Amino acid sequence: MKAGMLKLSICKTAIQDLVERSAFSFKEFAVQQGFEFNIDIDYNTDIYIDVEKMESVIKNLLSNAFKYTSAGGKISLTVFYNEQDGDGYCCVQVRDTGVGIALEHQSRIFSSFATGDQFPKYSTAVGIGLYIVRSTLELHHGFVKLASKVGEGSSFTLFIPEGKSHFADDNYKILESSENAEVDLLSEQAPTMSSIKNLNEWSLLIVEDNMEVRNYIVSLFSDKYRIYEACNGEEGIQMAGQLLPDLVITDVMMPIKDGFEFSKKLKSDSPTFHIPIIMLTAKAEDVDIIKATQLGIDDYLTKPFNAGVLKAKVENLLLQRQLLKNFYSKSLNLKFSDSAPEVGGEEAFMQKVINIIEANLTNDVFSAKMLAGLLNVSQPTLYRKIKDICQLSIIEVIRNVRISKAASLLLLKKYSVQEVCEMVGYNDYDTFRKHFVAKFKVSPSRYDNSAEHQ
Repeated sequence: MKAGMLKLSICKTAIQDLVERSAFSFKEFAVQQGFEFNIDIDYNTDIYIDVEKMESVIKNLLSNAFKYTSAGGKISLTVFYNEQDGDGYCCVQVRDTGVGIALEHQSRIFSSFATGDQFPKYSTAVGIGLYIVRSTLELHHGFVKLASKVGEGSSFTLFIPEGKSHFADDNYKILESSENAEVDLLSEQAPTMSSIKNLNEWSLLIVEDNMEVRNYIVSLFSDKYRIYEACNGEEGIQMAGQLLPDLVITDVMMPIKDGFEFSKKLKSDSPTFHIPIIMLTAKAEDVDIIKATQLGIDDYLTKPFNAGVLKAKVENLLLQRQLLKNFYSKSLNLKFSDSAPEVGGEEAFMQKVINIIEANLTNDVFSAKMLAGLLNVSQPTLYRKIKDICQLSIIEVIRNVRISKAASLLLLKKYSVQEVCEMVGYNDYDTFRKHFVAKFKVSPSRYDNSAEHQ
């Protein structure tokens, strides 16, 4: 944002729909916690905005209002028309009866990394939420006003210009409909789900101790996936081991075992370490993101999260798993079924082999000996068993898994060829390119353009 690199994706939007969608996840929370939450919309004109960014702004303000207002307090979300210097504005106002903000802090409350002296009374430790609010309004050629008094509450008002002529000199993208605006940027270059099995054949495990949040997440996916629920990390570990879901969504702060302990256990156990994990958390410190990455967590999303973004991330990870399964079945001459493999069968054994190799992809010295050790079999026994199943040597299987994983990553169009090379355990690009061309008859840099013809 500071570098001026953000590009708006603007579409004509009904502000009422946007506001009601933004407020949806807060309504049940208000009832459960005893807040008086009122919504009043007195504006019928469509506006031109980046839906995803503006929804995030409104959720940020609502989140702060609930955070700094005691139970029993009042919060209102109001939409109305206002004129400033002869120009018309759609105004979105969030008011609360919370702790308020001292006058000496109000002049810098929208600065990045500004925090109150009585942390966490005025802000979070990160201190970038309100900076993003102001910057997003400025990108829309609008502004935000604050009125607050300690002990009486705060009011934040967003002024969004009517029309779209103010965008004339900007570098922006026009979307035809707001219905797809939330996920448009994510889906531009992503493969579709049409090539994978029916969505209701996939299963998700939701691990979240807050019942309201868990119910909300379940409501996002229950119409497309089989859903399992756990209320803490310990229960989640047991359910993941028994049910082997296709993907896990977990919170960080939970009783008994937190999200990090839960994820570490899943990623260290052979039956579950292949399962993709998305972590949801209100903590946005770099140290937590680094810790999550080191544990092998596949994706990370901070609360309050955008429902469209979470859905896109889930579909993307499931798509990647299916792409890999298709690659492996072809490259290893296996016949994977859509149902769970029989315990002890050849398919179950090869799936375990693949899972172990995947878990060690970035280890460029991973060997047949190491694979045999992790499978608790001798190297000659492993060689014979793999040879019987797919007519390949152990080294060829490891190489095929690496190259197939590389192909699936290139199809996602999220990483450079050099990044993919390193992600699948090659420290020498020339060797990586040689193995890739031998398998797919095309260089890695050209693969995504020719994959549909493979």
